[in-house]
Amino acid sequence: MNDKIIYSQTTRSVGEKNNLDNFKLGIKRLENSKFNYANLNFPEIQELLDKNNYEVIFNDLINFIKKSSLTFNIAHAPIHYPFFFNTYYNRADIDILNNRILKALDISKKVGIQKTVIHIGTYLDKNYNYDMEKSIEHNINYLNPFVKKAIENNILIAIENGTQMEKDDPQFKNTTPYIDELIKIVEYYNKKYNKEIMGICFDFGHANVGKLNMYNEIIKIGSNLKVTHIHDNYGTDSHNQPFEGTINWDVVREALKAINYNGELTSEVRYTKEELSDSSNINKTYDLIKKIHLG
Repeated sequence: MNDKIIYSQTTRSVGEKNNLDNFKLGIKRLENSKFNYANLNFPEIQELLDKNNYEVIFNDLINFIKKSSLTFNIAHAPIHYPFFFNTYYNRADIDILNNRILKALDISKKVGIQKTVIHIGTYLDKNYNYDMEKSIEHNINYLNPFVKKAIENNILIAIENGTQMEKDDPQFKNTTPYIDELIKIVEYYNKKYNKEIMGICFDFGHANVGKLNMYNEIIKIGSNLKVTHIHDNYGTDSHNQPFEGTINWDVVREALKAINYNGELTSEVRYTKEELSDSSNINKTYDLIKKIHLG
């Protein structure tokens, strides 16, 4: 793992979501913190992408970001669906959700984003049995329009592991697929385009909920690991500060060293409105990421 690895923080809204003033205030909190890099978190403002005047709204945000002291290298796509393809296909708003991602990719290009994290889904048969080959097929089809847009905008897509991946959970609640499936999807698209256009985002909090062997999974991902999401928990996806949970960060550090990881260590810690009254809790996160990195 590179000694000069970048630490970045996810943008948060101070107050209600889908409020541009609150979102800008969250960026100001980051500007006043130890972080110099930020992850543009579209889920915080995703409903603004549905507005008839969304271009006006986001041009204002783009100009704001361009004047910021922060560097925005990574974005998070605006939705966390599809989860289960079985139920996702029955939604009436699929076009709206897909358009949010496409719009976000265009906005990301204007900001200078290099990588965008996207959630994918799981396909189950009528008996709720997991069929990895079918799931891969559905995910490849789902991702296709986003891959084309990302290539057009010179943005790498990083697909993210979900929150509950234990094989003995028959319902696969709120899940995206196993690491093995993520790797196969990445290999498919990189082979198809004969270049690296996709990688993996490893979310440590999600992996902890799924009780994954983080060392083994990170080694398995290897050079396909392009983005990390840093947060902790006690078994539910609560997005706590690092070391406020059961993740063994010493093991994480050893795994990242073993694959010579040189991407960003990106915080996805959630804060209350009160915790964002100033930048002190964000600075705490920075110091804890530094501890994960350097020990």
